[in-house]
Amino acid sequence: MHRVPGTPRSSDSTPDLTAPLRSAKSACGGASGALGKLVPWAALFLLVFGASYVGLLDRGFQLLRESWRDFSLCKGVLGEAEDLRSLLKATRALERKASQIPRLREELHEFESQLRALSSDAHGRARRAVGEVLRSYAGKGIATWSVQKMLKELMDQVDEDGVRRPDYALQSAGARILHARTSRSYRHPGGSHFLGPIKMFPFVKSANAILQPDRSPGSCWPFPGRQGEAVVKLAAGIIPTAVTIDHISKNISPTGEISSAPKEFAVYGFKEAGEEDGAFLGQFVYDAEGNMAQTFELKGNSSRITNYAKLEVLSNWGNPKYTCVYRFGVHGDLGHG
Repeated sequence: MHRVPGTPRSSDSTPDLTAPLRSAKSACGGASGALGKLVPWAALFLLVFGASYVGLLDRGFQLLRESWRDFSLCKGVLGEAEDLRSLLKATRALERKASQIPRLREELHEFESQLRALSSDAHGRARRAVGEVLRSYAGKGIATWSVQKMLKELMDQVDEDGVRRPDYALQSAGARILHARTSRSYRHPGGSHFLGPIKMFPFVKSANAILQPDRSPGSCWPFPGRQGEAVVKLAAGIIPTAVTIDHISKNISPTGEISSAPKEFAVYGFKEAGEEDGAFLGQFVYDAEGNMAQTFELKGNSSRITNYAKLEVLSNWGNPKYTCVYRFGVHGDLGHG
């Protein structure tokens, strides 16, 4: 079959009926893709709106807030626990330091004892050296009484240099004895005052002797027996730190022995004269073989003002009849108030 030129083929002349279908399908496909993207957002919106409507969202926020609060509380508790652990560590460290204090105190007391021993040794050597030099001059024509006077003056100077602290129990500074609270003096049967051939009254040394720095043999305060006490009104109110006890040595004792010297004694401090029980300041032992002047550091750590000091002698070095005290010195820091 021949086609007439200029006329379209039969197939070309047949209309394409699928083109509109394809166009519609393409359009629906695009709309379906856009709709597919909007569906999840719409579902999420509906879910949130529904949850808010029924109160579930508020409940969720409340649970979230409670969880955060619990977390903060736990964090605070953990922080406090850490602080507690640090505090416990610091407490244990302080306890370890505190446990070392008694040992350090013992070492300090031992060191002080060693220093006192060295000081006593040097002090004794100085006294012996001075005595030997002066006694050597006695053999060169110098009168014995002159040598003894020089020896006493030098010995007093050496002892003064050994103490090196103010004494608030000196009568010359204003201290005095409270006789109403002081043991009676010993009446020596061999000593009496005479007016010519007439015996007037027995010789008695007053307790005031312990407030005077005189170490001449016999210039002491004797009291009966081995125990006695004396209360001293100090020259000023002080915080006491040490006391000094004096007695002559065997070398200058007329009898060659000092069994009447005090041995064990205690010291108390009072603020008022009427106090019955004062502050205990320490108990000590006077060494009969040591220096004539022996200073004892108080261990009571009392910080209150002391206006009165009591010396209580508890024993002596063997004399059953009487005890002699040559001097009782009280040292300390001036108080205020």
